Amino acid sequence: MEKKIKRTEKASNSIEERTIIITIFVAIAIMGTVLVAQMVLEPVQTEYFSAMYVLDSEKQAENYPKTVILGTNSTFTLWVGVENQNGTTVDYSVQLMLDDGSSAAEPVECFNRTVLEGETWEFPVTINIDHPGNNKIIFELWFFNTTKNEWDYTGTRLNLSVEATQQ
Repeated sequence: MEKKIKRTEKASNSIEERTIIITIFVAIAIMGTVLVAQMVLEPVQTEYFSAMYVLDSEKQAENYPKTVILGTNSTFTLWVGVENQNGTTVDYSVQLMLDDGSSAAEPVECFNRTVLEGETWEFPVTINIDHPGNNKIIFELWFFNTTKNEWDYTGTRLNLSVEATQQ
């Protein structure tokens, strides 16, 4: 009789172990299925944005003018780039302002273009500094809001300071 009892204990342990193992595998399968379904069914969060940058005359982010001598090298070219990652075509306006500190900076020139999704628009801007002292070159990025039927500021503003001296 002792042998029968031992066999029964081994058999019941074996059934309990199998049940536990099967339960663990079923739980792992269910969790895996839920995770895969969540990754497949949940839409990817895309971050939309506009970007603007300024490059030197050689299209590099290195040799920006810092000091100029009026009448000698006070006219120079910069390159402006606008990148559209908004998921749609956007009408942009880049406003150029020159601030010599004497009054509020007003746009002196506006560059407008429709930029396709994923496209980058680069263009040269020739600037002439004609006031001595600390001059700020300001670029602001605007977009046309079709809902409001007006231009809206994107919040993107780039400033360059250039010290101008007399000969």
